[in-house]
Amino acid sequence: MDESHRDAVRRRFEREAQSFDAIYRLERSPFWRWVNTTFRKAVFERYDITFDRAGEVTNKKILDVGCGSGVYSVDFARRGARRVVGIDLSENMLRLAAQEAREHQVADRCEFIRADFLEAQFEEEFDISIAMGVFDYVPDQVTFLRKMVTLTTGKVIVAFPGHSLLREPARRLRYRVAGKGDVYLYSQDDVERIAREAGLRDKEIIRIHSSGGVFVLVGECATGS
Repeated sequence: MDESHRDAVRRRFEREAQSFDAIYRLERSPFWRWVNTTFRKAVFERYDITFDRAGEVTNKKILDVGCGSGVYSVDFARRGARRVVGIDLSENMLRLAAQEAREHQVADRCEFIRADFLEAQFEEEFDISIAMGVFDYVPDQVTFLRKMVTLTTGKVIVAFPGHSLLREPARRLRYRVAGKGDVYLYSQDDVERIAREAGLRDKEIIRIHSSGGVFVLVGECATGS
C-alpha cells in the first residue's frame, strides 16, 4: 500500500475510532441504534452473513484483517474460537479491541497486532480469515487477498463496497475534502476477477443491496479440505 495513502487511512481511524466502534454498540443509544440500523444496514447484514458462512468456529483459529475495535474478533472468541488474531493500522482501534476482549473475558484467546497487513509476518495458518470494511481502502486488492488466501486453510470472507449512483459521488468528495485517502468501489465482475486472480477455489458472492450496496465474497482456499 502506498505510504501516503496508508498514513491517511491510519490517521482517519485513529481520529474516528470511537465513532466507528459506536456503530456496532446498538444497546448504548436508542437514537443511534435507529440511525445506524436504518442508514448503515449493510454493516449489520455483512456481520450476520460472516458468522452464518463461518459456521461452527469452536477450537478454530481466526484471522481478522483490519479488525478495528474488535467487534468480529471478540465475537469469534465468544463463539468458541481458540485463537483470534486481529491486525489493524490504528492504535486507538486496537486499544478498544483489547478493552472489549477483556470485558467479555476472552482476552486470553485474542491477540491484537498493530501493523500493515501486507508487511506483517505470520508463522501460523488460520482456519478462517475475514476482512470487513477493509477493501474500501486497499489499492492492490489481488495481492492483499492472495496473502489472506495463503494464510488460510479454510474460508476467506471479505466485504467489497459496491458502486452507488447516490452515495458514491458524495463519499468520494467527502474523503477528498477531509484528506481521508482514496476509496475503492467494486462491481460484481471486479469481485469475480479479484477472487480468481487471488487463487480462490470455490466461491460465493452475496449481494447486499442496502446502504449503497456491498458484495460479500466467501471463498474456499486451495489448501482447504
